[in-house]
Amino acid sequence: MAILIKNAKIATMDAANPHAEAAVIVGDFFAYVGTEDGAREYLEACNETDVEILDGNGHFLMPGFNDSHMHYLHYAKAKKSAVNLSGCTSLQEVLDRMKEGFANQYDRNSGLWLTGEGWNQDYFTDEKRFPNSNDLDTVTTEYPMIIMRTCFHIAVMNSKAMELLGFTKESVGQYGVFAETYPDGTPNGVIKENVFDDIKANLPAPGLTDLLDMMVECQEDLFAAGITSIQSDDFKYTPDGRAYEMMALIREATEQGRMKVRIAEQALLTEKETIDEFFDEKGFDDSYGNRSFKISCVKILTDGSLGARTALMRKPYKDDQTTCGLAIYDSQEELDYLVMKAHRHNMAAALHAIGDGAVEMCLNAIERARKEMPYVHPRHGIVHCQITDKEQIRRFKELDVIAYIQPVFIDYDMHIVFDRVGKELGSTSYAWKDYIESGVHAPFGTDCPVEDFNPMRGIYCAATGCDTKGNGPAWPHQILSREQALYGYTAAGAYASFDEDVKGMIKAGMYADFIILDTDLLTCADEDILNAKVTATYVGGEKVYG
Repeated sequence: MAILIKNAKIATMDAANPHAEAAVIVGDFFAYVGTEDGAREYLEACNETDVEILDGNGHFLMPGFNDSHMHYLHYAKAKKSAVNLSGCTSLQEVLDRMKEGFANQYDRNSGLWLTGEGWNQDYFTDEKRFPNSNDLDTVTTEYPMIIMRTCFHIAVMNSKAMELLGFTKESVGQYGVFAETYPDGTPNGVIKENVFDDIKANLPAPGLTDLLDMMVECQEDLFAAGITSIQSDDFKYTPDGRAYEMMALIREATEQGRMKVRIAEQALLTEKETIDEFFDEKGFDDSYGNRSFKISCVKILTDGSLGARTALMRKPYKDDQTTCGLAIYDSQEELDYLVMKAHRHNMAAALHAIGDGAVEMCLNAIERARKEMPYVHPRHGIVHCQITDKEQIRRFKELDVIAYIQPVFIDYDMHIVFDRVGKELGSTSYAWKDYIESGVHAPFGTDCPVEDFNPMRGIYCAATGCDTKGNGPAWPHQILSREQALYGYTAAGAYASFDEDVKGMIKAGMYADFIILDTDLLTCADEDILNAKVTATYVGGEKVYG
């Protein structure tokens, strides 16, 4: 059977054929894209008589969105179990919501921790500080509790949680700058970066099959937003170090047809031991997986977040001269080893770096790998790459480094970045247009659940330079065209996961992954982008939403 799409405003993302009115789908793939007459001639030439008609009724049709960096397992798990702390405007509101969650949604017999996610101290009107264990102890001292900042680079535990982990005045010193203390040297519950990641990875959690069921169920949320592909960092959100088992379950679910969203896993490997295990013991490479699931790159963390002042800067923060942020690795050599290990196996490394200090370390590591083994060319990239100077932007092109960007980040960052890093460095940051127009591949993402995965917010921020309330633009010289913004959410994402030959465009030979919207995103008023709705989503020619 074939499907004839007609009477649609098709934005193909294919530069050779950017607009069409009709298309033919055969099996999972587009077979023809062009005019309705041409589509009917194609069907006739193929002697195709079993044809389903999909009338677009003049609506806007485009490739499905591809979120190039998110944490899908974390999203699915948090949706089921975590207290939502997003939008809290005071520390007291955080505590009130946790008290309500403790009373109404926490199963005290589950063995799980009471968790909350999404607070941001910059939005507090009472005290603009991190919560601490004393604050959390007003909710409960009997059950372990942890609340995570919106960036997921900092968290706070109550005293019961610290007791269970053996966090004491005597032991906390081993964690250095990654754990904070009260003036008397006792831990205050605040944990950062690697320490937080390790604790998070080992929290009691539902079983793997339960987690898989959550991921399958939450596909509906992605499809409602028009997302048909994701690139997701899930390794350390899998309990008990069972990431490889989880990957096998996800792959099996795609083969069974339960998991329909296409997933490219960004495998988080932060230490020499874990990356050696990945390549030397587990034998993973870019051939692992199937048409809907694969491990596309290794993920490496090199610093923290701008909002928490843990992003690594080359100079002290303008609004806190006592710190340059946090370097995850003490030396360039440690980072070089991880990148080179991936490079030798012809697998891409996607390196989290927000501050210009971390970006510099990442560019240096990639440059060394490219020089030592120029005959392999994995598509290394830097995730976030927010704070940069002009020379670093030039090096992205020179070293052929992908810039994984999240335009929606300016919704918050435009209100703090110049205070954090100063006007001069701030003005050369969030350099989306500079990347794209210099030829750097720049796929869009959201870092969900750091931000809502709704692509409309990112498209709006990219195409206006404003926050979602209309303030701005903060970087008018970096505003993108609508075509550039939509390309970033589709074909650019496919390139990042080595899928540009099979998805990201509406083109013959590509997967029939597409969406229909009630709004023409290329021509509508700016404010209408935020209110645009997806009315139907298709994956491989199958309607999965609408």
